[in-house]
Amino acid sequence: MKVLYTSDLHGEIRLYEELLERIHALKPEIVALGGDLLPSFAPSRRYEDMIPNQQSFMDQFLRPFFGKMVDTTVVQRIFVIPGNWDLAYPLLFRKPMERVVDLDRRAYRLENGYEWIGYPFVPPTPFRPKDYEKRDDTDAPWPPQKKPSYVRSLDEPQQLVSVDPHVYLRQRETLQEDLDRLPWPISFRKTVCIMHSPPFGTALDLIYGDKRTGSRSIKAYIDRHHPLITLHGHIHESPELSGTYVEKVGETICVNPGQGYWTEGKSRSLHAVTFELENPAGTLRHTCLR
Repeated sequence: MKVLYTSDLHGEIRLYEELLERIHALKPEIVALGGDLLPSFAPSRRYEDMIPNQQSFMDQFLRPFFGKMVDTTVVQRIFVIPGNWDLAYPLLFRKPMERVVDLDRRAYRLENGYEWIGYPFVPPTPFRPKDYEKRDDTDAPWPPQKKPSYVRSLDEPQQLVSVDPHVYLRQRETLQEDLDRLPWPISFRKTVCIMHSPPFGTALDLIYGDKRTGSRSIKAYIDRHHPLITLHGHIHESPELSGTYVEKVGETICVNPGQGYWTEGKSRSLHAVTFELENPAGTLRHTCLR
């Protein structure tokens, strides 16, 4: 069963269009999207407009795009999780969509016995949206935070409310605690995990300045459970800086395809990977990198 995975499209319509072209050409039966699906900023650049702009993108483009994918390709399942910029993501599933599966802290078992588990949260970033951020563990350091930061209002889901990021994050459970409550598969060796944050200290979490920004708790989760393959994103530049998009953590194949953006004179820029679910090690391929 062929899988196509990509992440961090950030509402770039030309990347979505290229994704559909790739699906038509490569004919995957599963498409997985690893978070940061929606536009990060409204044209106004105002945080107050962020959720209405993301909702408009979902209603006018993303939901019809998923429908076109289902109607015109051989794709059987589309697995999605939010990323740290996707504050409007819960509104995407106000109405069910055919073959589109919300994997936000959920599991899904395919007919062939392979299971999928999704996890969207990342360690604290310097950015202001905080809905999908949690402390890695009680001892992990934080980057500098910006005040105010923002989370989606529980009472008015199209609005943001300002928070003190230090107070807000200290009141939340940690990634370490949260990961312990993920669904338990029948066999981790037949399980694919989509986790927006890459594991810490690998070739997948390197940013400019030779710094590491992945999750120690996700690394520990992989070390402890040994899933078949884990699919990540979040750090767009890591494959460029480290020279690779894949690294083994114990028995697990870990992948961060990174993400490129459409530039003039460059007709192909989508960073994605494909692999056969039954043999990921022998079939893993990147759309841009070797």
